[in-house]
Amino acid sequence: MMNKTLKTILIVAVILGVAVLLIFRSDLIGQAFAALAGGFAAFKAKLFNSSKINVEEEISTIETEHAAKRKNWALMKEEYDSKFNALKARMDYLDYKSATIAKQISSLDTAQKEALKKNSNLSDDDLLDWLKN
Repeated sequence: MMNKTLKTILIVAVILGVAVLLIFRSDLIGQAFAALAGGFAAFKAKLFNSSKINVEEEISTIETEHAAKRKNWALMKEEYDSKFNALKARMDYLDYKSATIAKQISSLDTAQKEALKKNSNLSDDDLLDWLKN
């Protein structure tokens, strides 16, 4: 009941203030309309009757959602980190195998190197024929 009376008093005071400005100070009409629009916006935003409970509930809901999202992001990060580490280990193994093969190739004699070059230049059909024999 008191809030309604307070709102009524404020609205009447604003209307009287605007009327006085319009009558006595015609050069402040733009400012009066701006003040009126601001007052209307504050009224529409429920500035005079804001509910702290709703705001606190919304904040707690948002915090809960953010905590769940952070947990999900942490799980996804762990998953991608494990995949990255597995790929890195596989690449290290391939590097090791490549180095081992390169070392074995460098220890071959010239006849074996010539045979490897000849085999690498063969077409797919030639390779199939070679494998069948």
